[in-house]
Amino acid sequence: MRKYDKTTFRLFKSQITRFLTLVLMLFISVSFMTGIGESQSKIQSSLTQYYQTQNIPDFIIKSNIGNFTDDDVANYKQLFGDENVMPLFNLDMQIGEDIYRIYKYDLENSKINVLEIVDGHYPTSSNEIMVERGKDELKTYSVGDEITVFGLNFTVSGIVQNPLLINKYAEPSNISGESLDYVVYISQYTQLPLPNTDVYISLEDRNLFNHYSNDYEDYINSQTELLENENTTVLTLYENYGLYSLNEYAIKVGNIGAIFSIFFMLVTVLVVFSTMTRLFDEERSQIACLKTLGYSNARIISKYVLFVLLATIIGGLLAFGIGTWLTNILYSTFSIQFVMPPSIEGVTFIRYIIIIAAYIVSTLLVTILTGLHVTKNNPATLLLPKSPTPGRRTILEKIPFIWKKLSFKYKSSFRNVFLFRSRFFMTLISIIGATILVFAGLGLLDCAIAEGQLGSIIYISVFLIVFAALLCALVIYNLSNINISERKREIATLMVLGYTNREVTGYIFREIYIISIMAAILGVPLGVGFVYFLFNYISFGALSTINWWSYILAPIATVFFTFISTLLLRRKITKTDMNASLKSVE
Repeated sequence: MRKYDKTTFRLFKSQITRFLTLVLMLFISVSFMTGIGESQSKIQSSLTQYYQTQNIPDFIIKSNIGNFTDDDVANYKQLFGDENVMPLFNLDMQIGEDIYRIYKYDLENSKINVLEIVDGHYPTSSNEIMVERGKDELKTYSVGDEITVFGLNFTVSGIVQNPLLINKYAEPSNISGESLDYVVYISQYTQLPLPNTDVYISLEDRNLFNHYSNDYEDYINSQTELLENENTTVLTLYENYGLYSLNEYAIKVGNIGAIFSIFFMLVTVLVVFSTMTRLFDEERSQIACLKTLGYSNARIISKYVLFVLLATIIGGLLAFGIGTWLTNILYSTFSIQFVMPPSIEGVTFIRYIIIIAAYIVSTLLVTILTGLHVTKNNPATLLLPKSPTPGRRTILEKIPFIWKKLSFKYKSSFRNVFLFRSRFFMTLISIIGATILVFAGLGLLDCAIAEGQLGSIIYISVFLIVFAALLCALVIYNLSNINISERKREIATLMVLGYTNREVTGYIFREIYIISIMAAILGVPLGVGFVYFLFNYISFGALSTINWWSYILAPIATVFFTFISTLLLRRKITKTDMNASLKSVE
């Protein structure tokens, strides 16, 4: 193995914890981004496929005088084609204490708004009838039950799902202030002299729909103006509560995913930047030796690029399965409110590839820029430790009545926290970002519960809280681990001077807790601003619906993850090799 390859191997071996932490962070971020982001596409693609398969009508024309003549129907067929026009009877009426919607047309042979059979079969005789499946607020019958409609007795032959009635909650009737209780379908075999009250019209170009595209909307608006006259009322799919709401919720999910995806990426890339900045500082002497041996800056940086590239690719590949699972889970949660269309088969790789590519470009860019900043120095400069940062007075020192009451150990901790400003701010901002994500998840959950009947948003909020909490934990663990790694000499010195394990860990961890508490406190007001922007962007929710405990849980979660991280890292401090650490500069 060549010498340079050996240094690359040693880099991965010595930094395995840091490498695995980056892998997990990228795994979490990409999983969330692909899972939430792909949900909108899956819902809208499934809706479009359902629209085409069931041939859902684009226009429902209702007669204001209660009847369409044969000439009226012929005119519509001349405009849109015979196969794209279907006259039918449709009436809402009260039978006993219930509101019924009654349809009559050729159920089995209709090519427009094709009914899905849930149970039983199409009517085969004049005394058979079909009923709509039961939903949360819509009643139904069982196959074989008897129904009396228009004074005639019918036997239920089958139960169906009408594509126009996918909403599970109250379906408004045409009777003022009333909701439907039952929907029944009389077949063409029943010789009742019922007029054609409605006409269904489907556009010939079924590809124009594409989940309410702009072109579809423009065409529908132009055709609606032509179809409306003094004797008709024209309804479109934009007036269909179930179909339109499903698409709107899909858009909300997409918007939520887009906003949080950007935030997840910013936090992740910032942590990668902080990680690689400190790694390059730790490797200064190694870089100096390589430069002395004649290796170019590009060659030296390449192994660190490989380090980040592999972490990104591995994390991204592992995320694919979880992201797909998350998409399927979220899709199924919409069945709480809607009778969901069959999910489209296969997986879309475009979004996944774009997300992975974005992470690769961003993480490699910050790595290369950081590497160029370090390698521009000559070997003699790199072989020397970085000049100590001159001490500065902290803000607390300017407040005597607080500063004087602090013990020496706390004074030294506060000074150390503010000593390296760039590292302090990178750490602070990273933890603040993670805290904001947790708070936003809690806030979104509170609003979804307050609004009610939004099961899909509730599940998204839960997933957001889980993924944000995991990211927060990894951010704190990673930055704490780095802090310990670059201070081994200082830790060893304290041990040689006789400090106990408890005193040494307290000295190091106290600084981590100070930064985490500051981030937790600042994360709440900044989180409020972020959530306010989110609610306005997705036109959903209000700050007033966020429960008071969410303002407490978010910062507590940050401090809790800090505590867990310090427990996991305590052994790394107590097992520090004093001899090796003290000779590190040599």
